[in-house]
Amino acid sequence: MFKRTFIASVLAISATVSALAGPALAATSTQTVSTASVNSQLPPGVKMDKTIKPLASLSASDQQKLNAVLKVAKSKLGTPYIWGHNEDRGQRGFDCSNFTAYVYHHALGYKMSTASRTQNTSVGWKVPKSQMRPGDLVIFDNGKHVGIYVGNDQVIQEGGGLGKVGYLSVASNAYWGKHITAVKRMY
Repeated sequence: MFKRTFIASVLAISATVSALAGPALAATSTQTVSTASVNSQLPPGVKMDKTIKPLASLSASDQQKLNAVLKVAKSKLGTPYIWGHNEDRGQRGFDCSNFTAYVYHHALGYKMSTASRTQNTSVGWKVPKSQMRPGDLVIFDNGKHVGIYVGNDQVIQEGGGLGKVGYLSVASNAYWGKHITAVKRMY
């Protein structure tokens, strides 16, 4: 409870300072708050699914959460691309946003939108691309495609020209690296 109250206080102070100091400071304050540790809170746009037992709990360490996300994501390597928000949750295939929702659901117990544009606008804490870390949700072309950052300039994703779950380079000189428009912290 203290942590939530503290974070709410920081956000309120940040908003007050931003209003008094102008737009330049507002951008800095928002960036600082958005990258704060929020280990035991649900990200925006997410609810807990109490009907499943995820691999990592909400109170798990960031490393345990990352391990769970990577384990679920890698277990689906090679799964075929099927466009649309199908209800089988990955039994036969995924589209990109079904895949990310499936991974966070089974790894962390998160229920979230299976629409990539909604994942772009309403899910997770936005962080600067320069602070991207493994486990982050990566948004391409304003929500036309999504994946999960795994480190070493790679995302694991569904589709993206591969036709199946696989890895894509997001190095600064790679096609997909040039198309990152948002990074969302999910834990």
